[in-house]
Amino acid sequence: MAKAGVAAKARVDRKANIKQKKKFKDRNSIGITKKNVGSAGRYTTRTQAVKKLQVTLKDFRRLCILKGIYPREPKKKFKGGNTTYYFAKDVAFLSHEPLLHKFREQKAFLKKIRRACGRHEKKIAKRLDARRPVRAHEGMVYKLDY
Repeated sequence: MAKAGVAAKARVDRKANIKQKKKFKDRNSIGITKKNVGSAGRYTTRTQAVKKLQVTLKDFRRLCILKGIYPREPKKKFKGGNTTYYFAKDVAFLSHEPLLHKFREQKAFLKKIRRACGRHEKKIAKRLDARRPVRAHEGMVYKLDY
């Protein structure tokens, strides 16, 4: 009888130890990372921006030119001196940009045309090329020099 009581007590102790060894303090702290402070939080590198926006470097440069977003020089260059930095807010602004969706649509459409040409489906390729989407010019930044 005494052995059964000892085994039960050992089991309870083991469960208590497992609860103490939790990775996170509570459910609300799961996935929360330490906030970046200073220039590391305010700036992102060009490579990080391209990865976040999921576009090619060519499209990223085109989008930055059209929206008037320029690279910045942080006080402390946290990734090295030979790196291009952008404001994190500017990259967040670009992520909600309708022009970004237009670029993606255009790229998908060109892929369809290329696929039809590769399969030697000339009629389909010509029909697709005839209804190629036209890029709209609203929402672009125009700088007028007076």
